[in-house]
Amino acid sequence: MASDGQITSGLVRTTGKKIYRLSEHAVWAASGELALIQRIQERIGTLPTARPLVNLRDDIGQMVKQCINELIQLDFRSSFFAQDPDTLLKLHPADFIFADFSQEPLILHITVEGVPEWVQQAPFATGSGDLFAYALLRKYQGKSLNLKRASVLAYKVMEEAIAVDAYGLGPPIDLWQISQTGVTNLSEAEVSILAEAARTLRGAEIQLLLD
Repeated sequence: MASDGQITSGLVRTTGKKIYRLSEHAVWAASGELALIQRIQERIGTLPTARPLVNLRDDIGQMVKQCINELIQLDFRSSFFAQDPDTLLKLHPADFIFADFSQEPLILHITVEGVPEWVQQAPFATGSGDLFAYALLRKYQGKSLNLKRASVLAYKVMEEAIAVDAYGLGPPIDLWQISQTGVTNLSEAEVSILAEAARTLRGAEIQLLLD
C-alpha cells in the first residue's frame, strides 16, 4: 500500500502520514477531510484488532457512520441542506481503505457514505489522485506481481501521480508491505531503493519506444 505525504487543509499544505498500522497483520489508510479522519483515528483503537478484517467489516462501517453523523450534527451548515442528503455527505467527505493478510489477502473499502465493500480486483486507488493512478495501473489489471515488483510499481505510480501535480498530492511517498509474515513500513533507505528501481523501469519504457 502506498500513499503520498501531503496533508491539505484549505490552502495550507503540510506533510504527514496517511497509512496507519491496525494490527500486526493489517493496515488502514484514509483520504478526504481531516476532521473525519481524526475522529476515526481516535476511535479505531477500540476495535478488537486481534480479529481478522473479515470479522471487523460491519464494526468499522458503524464506526465511520457514527463519526459522519456526529460531524453533520456539529456543522451549522447542515440545517441548510436538511432535505438534500447528497449535499450533506459532501460536507465531510472521506473514504477509508483497510488491507489485511491474517488468513488471506483482503482489502476493505469504506465509501464516503460509510458503506463497507470488499475490493474484489486489484489494483485499487482512492483519493484525489485516483484517476491518475488508475490510468497508470489499468494495464496491470488482473495481473499477478510478487511483493517486490508490486512495491516498485506502487512507488512508480505514486511518483508519477505527484509529478502531474494532482491536487492534494505531494512528497514524501509512504509505502507499506502487507504479507503473511506481517506488515512493514519501509524505511527511507528501502524507499530509496524502490525509487531507483522505478527510475530504471521508467527509463526502460522510454527506451523501448525510442529503439
